[in-house]
Amino acid sequence: MLFFLATPEYNQVQSNTTKIKVHLSTGIAEILEQHQDLMGKIDNDIVEIETNFDNKLEKTKYLVQEGIFVVSTKNSISVTTPVSTETGVYIYAKRVKEISSKTSLEQISKEYDSKKERLEKEEQKYFEGSKEPISYNQITNSKLYLLKEEVDFLRKVIITLKETKV
Repeated sequence: MLFFLATPEYNQVQSNTTKIKVHLSTGIAEILEQHQDLMGKIDNDIVEIETNFDNKLEKTKYLVQEGIFVVSTKNSISVTTPVSTETGVYIYAKRVKEISSKTSLEQISKEYDSKKERLEKEEQKYFEGSKEPISYNQITNSKLYLLKEEVDFLRKVIITLKETKV
């Protein structure tokens, strides 16, 4: 089975995948070879893949921010052959973080603190001139909105890393 994960800053292609578990906004999908075609939305949730290398099972987890998830058994582009009929799992996302022992909680925490501080400064500038309270649904400042999304995603990464005790 082929696994493809892409963001504007990150690409991961994995063949020899035996199982993929995706936490969707509507539930959990477990994908095995010859799974039916499927689409879904991933909203700041986990994707787990199992891969078989040299008869060793390896598991990898990713936290995906706002992703589209597609399973296809139609002709797919494979790393080893130009066109194959194996099951392909494609995820296109805004942002992704691998959840593993290589992921530094300290580094993510520093990035979170830095972005949170920037967000607080931007909020102060934005809300300063307002006479009435404004919710994030009413914000038209895209810089502030994107910064808020980044801070929320990094918070979720930190929580996930702590929960998995990687």
